[in-house]
Amino acid sequence: MIKKFIPSIIENTIYDIDFKAIYDSGKRFILCDLDNTLIPYDMSLADETLKAKLADIQNIGLNIIIVSNNHKARVRSFSNDLGLVSFYSALKPLSSGLRKALKYIKKTYYKDEKIKDIKKCVITLGDQLMTDVFASSRLKLDSILVRPIKKKSEKWYTRFNRRMEKMVLKRMSKKYPEIYEEINEKHEY
Repeated sequence: MIKKFIPSIIENTIYDIDFKAIYDSGKRFILCDLDNTLIPYDMSLADETLKAKLADIQNIGLNIIIVSNNHKARVRSFSNDLGLVSFYSALKPLSSGLRKALKYIKKTYYKDEKIKDIKKCVITLGDQLMTDVFASSRLKLDSILVRPIKKKSEKWYTRFNRRMEKMVLKRMSKKYPEIYEEINEKHEY
């Protein structure tokens, strides 16, 4: 069960990720969490630095789709400002929000092609083991875990998830000590 909480890639921030290598590995879509992955809870829009980074990622050839548990107004405001497709109220760690995004990708980008496994060209990006990584694992999607941007602004339910993460990490430290060390080092648990 602990394996479902192990991300494919662990980095500090989105600015540390080698998106060219991700593209070169065959990925074409990033299903990206919003809160504390791209912006903290107490911000609503991307600053110029983030806008430039997202443009760089897209220039590599990766399509960014926002998949967030947050409400419609917040998610749409952010994504519309950047011209990104988004899915709100995703209910991660349930897979329904990610499934909607996968269905959208297949319908929009591959409707006339017979593609065996759309999941091979998708990677997720988020800041939580309990929601982002676990939801991705349930669908057999590769995932990237980044450190939360600003824990102080997190909502009560995210703080609850962080406590659960600590329990998972404790079990992970026994079964997968190297992965635990990498997460602990980059995420300061």
